[in-house]
Amino acid sequence: MTTLTLSLPARQWILIALIALAPLWMTGIYGRGYWTPDEPREADISWRMSFQADQSLPQLAEEPFMEKPPLSYWMSAASMKVFGVSPAAARTPNLLYVLMSTLAVWLLVNSMTGGMGATLAAVIAGSACISYQVAIWLAPDASLLAGCAISLLGLYRGYVASSGREKLKWYTLMHLGAMMGFMAKSAVGWIYPALTLFVMMLWEGRWSELKYWQLWLGFIPQALVIGGWIYNLAQLPNGQHALTIMFWNNLAGRFTDINATGEFNYAAAHLNWPGKYWAELPYYLIPWTFLAIAALYRAWPNSKVKTSESTSWRFGVAASLPFLMLLSFATTARNIYAAPAMLGFSVLIGLWLSCYLKQANTLDIWMLRLTRYGVLGIALLISSLMILLAITASKSSDMLGYAALALLLWIIVFFMFKHGVTAEAQRSPMSVGWVYAMYVATISIAGLTIFPVFDRVQDLGSMAISVKRDVGSRPLALLDPDETTIAMMDYQLRTPMTLLKDQNKDALTQASEWFSAYPNDGLMLVRLPGSAPGDMAKLAGYIKKNRVSNNGVLADLEQAGVGRLFRLYELPMGRRYALVEGK
Repeated sequence: MTTLTLSLPARQWILIALIALAPLWMTGIYGRGYWTPDEPREADISWRMSFQADQSLPQLAEEPFMEKPPLSYWMSAASMKVFGVSPAAARTPNLLYVLMSTLAVWLLVNSMTGGMGATLAAVIAGSACISYQVAIWLAPDASLLAGCAISLLGLYRGYVASSGREKLKWYTLMHLGAMMGFMAKSAVGWIYPALTLFVMMLWEGRWSELKYWQLWLGFIPQALVIGGWIYNLAQLPNGQHALTIMFWNNLAGRFTDINATGEFNYAAAHLNWPGKYWAELPYYLIPWTFLAIAALYRAWPNSKVKTSESTSWRFGVAASLPFLMLLSFATTARNIYAAPAMLGFSVLIGLWLSCYLKQANTLDIWMLRLTRYGVLGIALLISSLMILLAITASKSSDMLGYAALALLLWIIVFFMFKHGVTAEAQRSPMSVGWVYAMYVATISIAGLTIFPVFDRVQDLGSMAISVKRDVGSRPLALLDPDETTIAMMDYQLRTPMTLLKDQNKDALTQASEWFSAYPNDGLMLVRLPGSAPGDMAKLAGYIKKNRVSNNGVLADLEQAGVGRLFRLYELPMGRRYALVEGK
């Protein structure tokens, strides 16, 4: 059985990886609406990019969005033009990104250890928690990750190539991937492959690699594309300011305090703390955390000997740990920033598989066993949540549906768990395959049940449509709105609105001035603190009056005699807004 599996041709191994990942991709990309944080904002920016005159600088509600280059917005805008304005259309380019990432990782590891390890590495790269979150999320990180994967493939193949033509071909691919990463999310697309190459040369004492002109020639197409975009951006009335924000505030400002103020003080958001990325690393790698431990244990002895195999192990380490070290020095931190490092871990786990199948040690066996039980625990957690949904469902049809799917999940997972134990005893490649099958079944069935619940919690689109209906043709202002609120209203309302966000004035003053300017027909939308109750909240013991008693700015406006409630909007266990009219 194992021998036959090992003899599969390359295209069949690639097909196995794509088929294995397809349920996760379809569920995450096409099985849900826009979720906060970020997706409503990204949707509005992409929608505006589909018709705005200048394509150099993204816009959020007609205001320049100066945080990131425009590649991902170009792609989503083009998809919206073809398929219509919808979450599925906006995320369709993500399917292209994950295909590119998967194929790049497969080709990389296949050149190191063969098709079986390459297939596992590709599956890991597409299913590890943070990698999967990035892959399905409407944000530039998905296209950045694809660029990083391509650049990693080109870097390794160019680094180990013996002929000048091979070096030129693969190093050029590295530059194309880096260019894609740059146009998706700025200099991170360069930093990741450059850091990996630096660590490899330092580790192997191979500074002579810098002498090859093939390594540098790829900067020419990069200069043409990136330089052309920067030149066009600089010609805009606010182009110089946009470049400063994008490449100074939003890049240097992530690593250190540059004395920026207001909305461009990125160092003040998502604060980092020593060891944050390392403490959260086990979460990033779920459900493959224990296999990553086994792979790192194998990496130490395998990287010390001077063979072609040791270069592969060193490359996996260089593509994972150093990038996390660099991120640890940053002032700001978000889990999605660590996604490129998951590519390196996928390489290591792919290499680990070949060692496990040849001669499994005690640690390998225990780590695989813990991985299987970990996925079983995830299935238990998901099914328990489904049972809670069934208990709290207001419709009997929903109750029966949730309970039936929870039971189905347990039957499927138990079947796969049993076969995984048998495969492990035989030291078959399917010992890992059955673990992955358990995980896919869990996430896919969870998507059928839990994603619609999240959609109701996150359904800002229907809320915006209700606001649009109630506002009609009356003047509307948004008081101290966050980016999600602005995007929600711009994406759905598509009529003029005024943003009241003067940092030199408090909310009460701004509201008073607005209603003084529009005393008879002015309306103002304010976000209220807390969240509205829902079915699950009732189970947790929350009572509506305790959840919504604090109305924040609305209460201040009513107490000051400036405004009064016109309409209240609430999502179950989600955001709350009030439409206010003048008194």
